[in-house]
Amino acid sequence: MYKYIHDQALRLANQGLTPLEAAEIVELPDTLGRKWFNRYYHGGLHHNVRAVFHKELGFWDGDPATIMPLLPQDHARRHVDLIGRDRILQEGRDAIDGGDYRWAVQVLHHLVFADPEDTEAKNLQADAYEQLGYQAEVPQYRAIFLTAAQELREGVRTEGGVHTDSLDTILAMPIDLLFDFVGVHVNGTKAADVDVRVNLTFADYGGDWTMWVRNGVLNARPGHADDAQLSLKGPKAVLAGLLLEPGRAAEAVERHGLTAEGDMEALTVLGSVVETFDPHFNIATP
Repeated sequence: MYKYIHDQALRLANQGLTPLEAAEIVELPDTLGRKWFNRYYHGGLHHNVRAVFHKELGFWDGDPATIMPLLPQDHARRHVDLIGRDRILQEGRDAIDGGDYRWAVQVLHHLVFADPEDTEAKNLQADAYEQLGYQAEVPQYRAIFLTAAQELREGVRTEGGVHTDSLDTILAMPIDLLFDFVGVHVNGTKAADVDVRVNLTFADYGGDWTMWVRNGVLNARPGHADDAQLSLKGPKAVLAGLLLEPGRAAEAVERHGLTAEGDMEALTVLGSVVETFDPHFNIATP
């Protein structure tokens, strides 16, 4: 099945079709599509055809108009200014009444992104998303559509969410991956002029590492550096927390008995460029 999807997607790509155009065409033959294990219980054909394009050819669909588009909010405002709110809203209502929910979502998207306080437009688009969700066989698409409808009606909900950066997940990371994880928390603009080098010894893993931030980038490698401003030794759990929240370094040293040699100011500098993430951000609204 996967080879069929892969080969047919690239066959159509070589005929000049875009990812979306190919996704609307490719269908599994009955010998594959009627197998229960090939039904859309995880992922879907429409999604996977486009994923082949993305993997093999990159994010761009080949249309020059899409290589450098306007930002969604600017694009939306231009459409609303051109067409008018009332006409777009009526078109959305007509599309929903006619069962044309994909079009309703797209046309109403302009109103929502042009004016996120337009409750009437948001509720109408939520109705369209809800119908798309009810009709979707692919569970991920169903969840995406229904969650979008919920956001439009209620805003972004912060309770009951799943945090992928849980303590268990972080502690399960190999040391090199842990440094990669910390690296994506570095604000490159703020760190552009920072030059910090820290030696770390993970006492419970028997590993010596050097971590440094320079030119806005965090790197790490096994072994210690002679020119490090600071050396820290302690268990992985404590060092991981310290790297992600350098501002609590003094507390960590005192509370968890970390061994520290050198200039603790290095962690203050690191803390000034390391950000924390809030996973509760808007998606269906700007």
